[in-house]
Amino acid sequence: MRVGILTYHNTLNFGALMQCYALYKACFNLGAEVEVIDYRNWVIKNNVKPISMITRRGKEKVNIKSIIKLLCAYPMIKSKKASFEKFIKKNIRLSEKVYDTREEILNDPPEYDKYIIGSDQVWNYNINGMDTTYLMDFVKDESRIFSFSSSFGLEAIDKDKEKVYSKLLARIPEISVREQQGSKIIHDLTGKDAKVLCDPVFLIPKEEWISLINTNNRSKNSNICTYFLNYNTKEQFEREYNKKTDLKRYKNVKLAGGITFKDFIDRNIMVKIFGGPLDYLKSIYDARYIFTDSFHATVFSILFEKFCCFFVR
Repeated sequence: MRVGILTYHNTLNFGALMQCYALYKACFNLGAEVEVIDYRNWVIKNNVKPISMITRRGKEKVNIKSIIKLLCAYPMIKSKKASFEKFIKKNIRLSEKVYDTREEILNDPPEYDKYIIGSDQVWNYNINGMDTTYLMDFVKDESRIFSFSSSFGLEAIDKDKEKVYSKLLARIPEISVREQQGSKIIHDLTGKDAKVLCDPVFLIPKEEWISLINTNNRSKNSNICTYFLNYNTKEQFEREYNKKTDLKRYKNVKLAGGITFKDFIDRNIMVKIFGGPLDYLKSIYDARYIFTDSFHATVFSILFEKFCCFFVR
């Protein structure tokens, strides 16, 4: 059986790539001839451009300061991108055709026996720019579509978008979502009862994840690991961290969140924001404590049986 997965894969986000790999590998292990559809959403393509990364996806103005940051960070961003691409090339089979635009996938859609949408926030229009490709509108035979642990990442759908979502979600025969709130949204829009399933990362055994990383020279739980996607939660952690003198005896491995020049010269901080996906995975595996506001960093903390403190964004 030929299976095509549509999700976020062409991104420099650790969690997005890990869930993509997990669902791909789970289908492969079940004997499917599986591919990830190499579709390039325009918003995500823009977000992985170096200037977008430096200006926090356009939230900050381009000025002398941001240009200097770009010049300093560009080699590391390029290295990070190469690491992500290397992981995909080695571990995930992509469709032969690359779909650079929505028009391309509508005019020449890929052919599979089954299409899977998910996981991650594929139905969050704030992330993909209301790209209905992720609602599988390019698939003519709706009986072939399945949703696995898809997420909205929203409390509700905006009124002006409800009609489109209702119509396209109603086409999908089997829907499962990642959160209870997603199930409620599905029911409110379509009347369907969507199953709530785990993130695909949990479909891969702990031992298989560990086999991906180099466990030699392990730091023996001598580090803490911080991974923040929101500046407010990062600042909240730092206020608490400054009060906890017992934590300061551990080296702080920073994977994301408000990295400053001082962090690069602080002997008690190890910056890995520009590492590849396996650097992120190993940093969590090696850590004694994890402090994060990231869903997938929390998931891997659970898988690796680590002490984890989750901050609500």
